[in-house]
Amino acid sequence: MSDAAPARSPRLSPPLPVRVMLAVALLLLLLGTAVTGAVTSGFRETRRHAATLASQGVEAQIERRLTDLAAREAALSEARLLKAAASTRIAAQAWPGLLAAGADPRPVTLAVSRTGALYDPAPTRRSDLWINRNRPIDRDVRRDIEDSRLLDALLPPLLAESPDTAALYFLSRRNVVRYVPPIGLHRLVAASLDFTAQPVFTGAQHPGAAGRTVWSPPYLDDAGHGLLVSASTPVVVQGRFRGIIAADVSLTRLAQALASLKPTPGGFAVLLDRSGRVLAAPDRAWTVLLGQRPPRDPKRQLAVSLLHAPGSALRSLRARLGGRTPGVQPLTARGAAYLLAQAPMPATGWTLLLLAPRDEVTAQYGSVAQAITRDADRTLRWTVALLLGCFLMGLVTAGRLAQTGIIRPVARLTRAARDVAGGRLDVRLPDGARDEFGLLARTFNVMLGSLQAHAHTLKRSEERYELAVRGSNDGLWDWHMDSGEVYYSGRWMGMLGDPAEPRSGTVDTWTDRLHPDDRERILRRLAHLQANRDDLLEFECRLRHQDGQYRWILSRAAVQRNASGRPVRLAGSHTDITDRVEALRVLEDRVAARTRDLEALLSVTRNLTYAEQLKDNLDRLAHSVVSATGASAVTVLLNDATGSTAEGHALSVGAADCPGPRRGPPMPPAPNPLRPRDPPSTLTGGPEVITLPLVYGERHLGLLRASYADPARVDDNERRLLGGLATQAAVVVENARLFAAAQNHAALEERQKLARDLHDSVSQALYGIALGGRTALRHLERAPDQAPDAVRYMLSLAEAGLAEMRALIFELRPESLEQEGLSMALTKLASALHARHALEVSLDVCGEPGVPLDSKVALLRIAQEATHNTVKHARARTVQLTLTCGPDTVVLDIQDDGAGFDVNDTGHGGLGQTSMRERARGIGGTCTVTSEAGRGTRVRVEAPVHCP
Repeated sequence: MSDAAPARSPRLSPPLPVRVMLAVALLLLLLGTAVTGAVTSGFRETRRHAATLASQGVEAQIERRLTDLAAREAALSEARLLKAAASTRIAAQAWPGLLAAGADPRPVTLAVSRTGALYDPAPTRRSDLWINRNRPIDRDVRRDIEDSRLLDALLPPLLAESPDTAALYFLSRRNVVRYVPPIGLHRLVAASLDFTAQPVFTGAQHPGAAGRTVWSPPYLDDAGHGLLVSASTPVVVQGRFRGIIAADVSLTRLAQALASLKPTPGGFAVLLDRSGRVLAAPDRAWTVLLGQRPPRDPKRQLAVSLLHAPGSALRSLRARLGGRTPGVQPLTARGAAYLLAQAPMPATGWTLLLLAPRDEVTAQYGSVAQAITRDADRTLRWTVALLLGCFLMGLVTAGRLAQTGIIRPVARLTRAARDVAGGRLDVRLPDGARDEFGLLARTFNVMLGSLQAHAHTLKRSEERYELAVRGSNDGLWDWHMDSGEVYYSGRWMGMLGDPAEPRSGTVDTWTDRLHPDDRERILRRLAHLQANRDDLLEFECRLRHQDGQYRWILSRAAVQRNASGRPVRLAGSHTDITDRVEALRVLEDRVAARTRDLEALLSVTRNLTYAEQLKDNLDRLAHSVVSATGASAVTVLLNDATGSTAEGHALSVGAADCPGPRRGPPMPPAPNPLRPRDPPSTLTGGPEVITLPLVYGERHLGLLRASYADPARVDDNERRLLGGLATQAAVVVENARLFAAAQNHAALEERQKLARDLHDSVSQALYGIALGGRTALRHLERAPDQAPDAVRYMLSLAEAGLAEMRALIFELRPESLEQEGLSMALTKLASALHARHALEVSLDVCGEPGVPLDSKVALLRIAQEATHNTVKHARARTVQLTLTCGPDTVVLDIQDDGAGFDVNDTGHGGLGQTSMRERARGIGGTCTVTSEAGRGTRVRVEAPVHCP
């Protein structure tokens, strides 16, 4: 430091403490005057307009409360719906992951319902599977069936977590439905219904619906769930639209919650959909807004729009109620004034309305105005006195605070600044204060510390960079584009076989080593970099080594541009990735070989079917194995009933008939039978022969033997492929045997049932005819005048037996309904009732009705069920069957004079009545059962001529 004394600063006049005190006093004086004048004027204005301000303030407060309440309740209501709809998004997002994990290998068995729809009849199923009867079962439909089964692990838990959700289901674009919970969907839904034409599906196909939930209009469910709304989410797997995941959300609990919502004692809430239909409202809302009580029929109630119905108080406000922002507006309904608050529900497009009578809102205006007027003068006096006291206290306090908080810290900072200007960088200020001066002192100290450490830090950074460059395994280069000079590090030169020393050159040093196939692509990348604003460059190329071989190089670089955006410098690194590229190539070759093996196994599986004879399947299997492998001949041998394997039991030989050039020497004799789980064996001598056991579970089914003319073709991959084919062959053999056993069992059960029916009916009738014949012979010998009675008895038994036989034939041949018609079928049913049970049957049919065959089958089954109940429970003497044909409907009426029952008694009317009603609903009709104790029973079925 210099020995000269620093120059003295000029003395400030007046001093800083005096100037601070004068400024504070002037500020407080001006502030007190302004505040006193403003307070006095404000209280006088408040006193003059107390009544007006009170009424406006209270009403505005009530309007804000109504608006906030409407918005909060709308958000809560919509949150309940969105919670239920969230399960569709969860399932739609999780399903592709389940598909990637693999499909369920168990086969799906399909059954055909009486209406023609396909469904899954498994009693342990977790979901209903339904397929339109007009949809053929092709590969795409089978894929939808198998893939959607994975949702059984996802949809039931999601349904259990949402109490407002009535059902979750998947609907593919091929009309395949997977429905949770399982309710017997094939009995509730028409077999020809096109689900893909419903709004819940068509809305999800809209281009703007990708990735979001689509809501359907509210509707009434025939299954007893009440008012529902459906939310659907599109499912896209690998860029392809597979269908939708939909949820049927019940609005019952939401309607109950809104019915109890009252913004004021006389207020109520109303929920409207997009078109103004009422979704939830108490009875008083209908009376106030529409002037009538709500319809008792839910369908009629849902059809009413409060925005368009004549006489509705909301009709004049429908333009303003269509807004998407909450608000309050006046409303006059039936001569009474109301405040109406609206809040939109954006996700569904619905609107929540809250109505409060205006006289309940304005009841407290008067008391508020009087309170404000009474307290105004007293508050004004106390306020002026308080302001004067605060002025004096503030003046004293400001003086002390200015001395300790401003003047002293500024003096210390001034002295420190003078020391730094003199060259002392080790000076420090006290930084314990927690105010702005303390922050300034800490910042000042940090700045001085940074200045001291800057030189040391800079030196360490230079050393670190030098070590990093030497230790890196990458080659570095730096291209100054204006001068054309390029710096190449020693590692860059060494990885290409040159001396590992840094050197300078041009860009040609690099481009001349490029592989001819890469040169044009890399030069285009460099030109693109110069023409565009890209800041980073990364590519892979091949550079020539000094030994003449090419090395794979990964190049990364960053560009530096001038103020005009032109690149002036390009620097980066080169990494040798030759080993990684070669490893990847080897891996790709292995994957390709494995893929070929899997495709071969798949082609073998596709050629097999379980419906053909076992020998045909084994022939196909042998031919497929020869085509898919290098074998010249393949033999499949099966165990006989004793479990041993013999040459005579070979069911298929693939070498003799297999087309193509694969021919080899004849196969050696069959070896001794293999035990289950024995490894593949190779027979030596002559051609190469591989023998594998056919094992299913723990049972040994037979052998698969493959002969190779060229033993060199047998390797580990070939053995693994043969092992997979042997496993598939075992599955084919076992399934064929199970299929044959199932057919034999079904035929045996049908024979036993026919034997029981013949014994209970026709056999008894024939026995009675034989007894009657013997009686007639005795009468002819002893009393000829009594012989005609015996003959007539024999004729009645013969007619009864004939009717019973026709009924059995009709049951065995249901296709006769299509040939003879419903009228003839009912006639045969009446004859069978008379013959079997001695009932007086009155039959009145209108001719053959013009209804579809499904409707005829359903009407006949209902008549059979009703008459069966009459015989079993009614103890009736007469039955009346009536079939009436109208232009639009067909009416079937079955009435008896039996014991009857109480239709309100839950103990009666079990499965039989349920079956009749389900059959009627299946053809779009209705089934009504009326009965009284002691007065008989009547079943009336009405069905449309054209089935929906």
